[in-house]
This record gives sequence, C-alpha cells and structure tokens, in this order.
Amino acid sequence: MMKKYKIFDKEKFNWAMDSAFDALYREDKNIFMKRVTDMGLSSEMTEQDILYMFAQSAYTTSLTSSFIYGGHK
Repeated sequence: MMKKYKIFDKEKFNWAMDSAFDALYREDKNIFMKRVTDMGLSSEMTEQDILYMFAQSAYTTSLTSSFIYGGHK
C-alpha cells in the first residue's frame, strides 16, 4: 500500500505525471526524468518514491493484463 504524500501543486503534479507517461510511451528518457524531478518539486515525494510508484503501476498493470488475457500457459 502506498503511503500518503502531500502534493503542494496538484495541477503541476498531474501535468508532470501525464507528461512522464507520454515520455515513457515515446521512450524519451530525458523528458521522463525531467518530469520525475518536476513531480518531486510539486510534492513531498522523493524521486525514488516516484520511480517506485511507476514501477509498481507497471507491475500491477502487467499482472492484470496477464490475468485477463489468460496468464501464463
């Protein structure tokens, strides 16, 4: 379970998160890391927490999709 973080600038945090996902999709490492920094600046999360959050969501998404689409054969 993720611990609760205080977000100082919710609008900037959400914008940075959307941009980070977009950069991930385009495989743009530099933009992704810049947005992670932006997310850190607009919240109480450290960059490590933010990267962990991305990793967790990727892991749970893949678990869900493998469950829905038949899992491991």
